[in-house]
Amino acid sequence: MTIYSSQSPFNLAAFGERFKQKYGITVTINRNIDSVLTQQVTAEYGTGKVEVDLLVVATKATILGAQQPQNRWAVDAVGPALFAKGYNRRVFAGPGKAVVPGAAITTLVWNTAQWPDGIKTLPDVLNPRLKGRIGVIVPSAFSIIDWYRWVEENYGKSFLPRLAAQEPKLYVSALPMTQAAASGEIAVATFGASTAPDLKAQGAPIDYRVPKGSKTGTWNAPYYAMIMRKAPHPNAAQLLLNFMLTKEGQAIVHRHLGTALAGVPNTTQIVPRKQNLKESTPEKVAAFQRYWDSLFRK
Repeated sequence: MTIYSSQSPFNLAAFGERFKQKYGITVTINRNIDSVLTQQVTAEYGTGKVEVDLLVVATKATILGAQQPQNRWAVDAVGPALFAKGYNRRVFAGPGKAVVPGAAITTLVWNTAQWPDGIKTLPDVLNPRLKGRIGVIVPSAFSIIDWYRWVEENYGKSFLPRLAAQEPKLYVSALPMTQAAASGEIAVATFGASTAPDLKAQGAPIDYRVPKGSKTGTWNAPYYAMIMRKAPHPNAAQLLLNFMLTKEGQAIVHRHLGTALAGVPNTTQIVPRKQNLKESTPEKVAAFQRYWDSLFRK
């Protein structure tokens, strides 16, 4: 069977391997960003040659559009894990025929040699001694813009100008920023990757913390999973999604990330964040990016 997903490529590979060991079914993984996956599935449905069995993306607008009457991409997921006691359907089922298996989360990462004081909350990075020594992420996608909105919700509209005044280094994604903290290029990564725990275990001089906001808890970008109506392997897709929602599956595919189930080793249970889709229009995204550039690209 084939899964199209924007989840962690390392976790997906391990998850596919374990699924094959357990059920004897080979999983082909097409890992890409949400916009590319959406274009691919749209093209497949347009030509009638659908290759994807299970789609997992973090863009809610894609999930809503896919289920419009003119599209009808998805069917109901019926695996027993979706109705087990540990899976709260009121929180994680939906919208429509989609289900939430977990979420991307971010970490605060610091180099313990450069900054032995550690970082407890995001406002700690405003310490004057960290000027020029922190990393921030470029808001290239709506999910990252939503993280900046989370920052403003919890710490006020003045936080971003104060953060920009720290003269941070700019990074296009969480992975190189985390690596920069490990190498000592920066002292603190404000938007760290899920690789931080593994880097620490390998001996990198770093530590990390999953930040919690003062008002709205842990930021996350929920993943939404849908079984395709025209899936070439619908039964295998049902089986794989069901496995993804078991504790064993969650521990692999969302390792060091957010999960729907409690008590999964090396994960953080989350409540899916409700993104303001009115802020996801091209006009609103462009407006925020211009504002961000005016602060951070002086």
